[in-house]
Amino acid sequence: MERIVEKTYDAVVIGAGNGGLAAAIRVLQGNKSCLLLEKHNLPGGFATSFKRGRFEFEASLHELNDFGSPDDPGDIRTLFRSFGIEDKIEWIRIPEAYHLITTDKKYDCEMPFGIDAFIDKMEYYVPGSRKSMTDFFELCNEVRDAQTYSNSVNGNTDSDYMKSHFPNFIKAGSYSVNEVLDALKMPKKAQDILNAYWCYLGVDCDRMSFLHYGSMVIRYITKDAWMPAMKSHEISLAFDQRIRELGGDIWYNSEVSEILCDSSHKINGVKLTDGTTIVSAK
Repeated sequence: MERIVEKTYDAVVIGAGNGGLAAAIRVLQGNKSCLLLEKHNLPGGFATSFKRGRFEFEASLHELNDFGSPDDPGDIRTLFRSFGIEDKIEWIRIPEAYHLITTDKKYDCEMPFGIDAFIDKMEYYVPGSRKSMTDFFELCNEVRDAQTYSNSVNGNTDSDYMKSHFPNFIKAGSYSVNEVLDALKMPKKAQDILNAYWCYLGVDCDRMSFLHYGSMVIRYITKDAWMPAMKSHEISLAFDQRIRELGGDIWYNSEVSEILCDSSHKINGVKLTDGTTIVSAK
């Protein structure tokens, strides 16, 4: 049976994955009314876990990098803080950057967070690597600064400013990770250890852009990695709680079948599979 909901909303967000949850909060923080619709019976989308027998599988989240401490927050912690959900989650700091174990070259390397500590540990594993590792992180810092500048001007960068402030960023832009590491005269063993994280980006370091990899590595090593104690679903539940605190509505088990438009093709509501129609505010 079709029914029209009497309450209207400034915005209706479809899907309670992390993107939809974040969008709903931003709408509400802008002092607009919002309804979030989700066809599943819980929030999170891929950001959740599930059980099979005695095992629990985390479907998406491994750890959050560029997170930082409460006193020195990274971009991700700052984002969560702006949503108002940082303190709704119990955060656990990952103790080490990574532990690389290989069967072919017999590596067994525990790498720490922090640039100085990372360089010291690499020198321990690969004597003579200190200078190239120092040069690598200096270049990564320039990459990060260049990207920060670009973001601050919405990509409308001034070419003269880029050339004067970030010349090495420009030089490295067309080269792969391994081409840059070779140019820095980094020992092959140090390259092997440093490049352990290529798999997170899905492209091997002979083809991956140095700018992409360098940006990820510098944020990871300098700002640590953290994860929620109750896995990724704890983040989703914190989003849910915050949306309700801000006066938003969330309907689970509510699948959208149609987005409604008026004669001028302007969206004016949505229709659910059960026949329920929600119209937008006038």
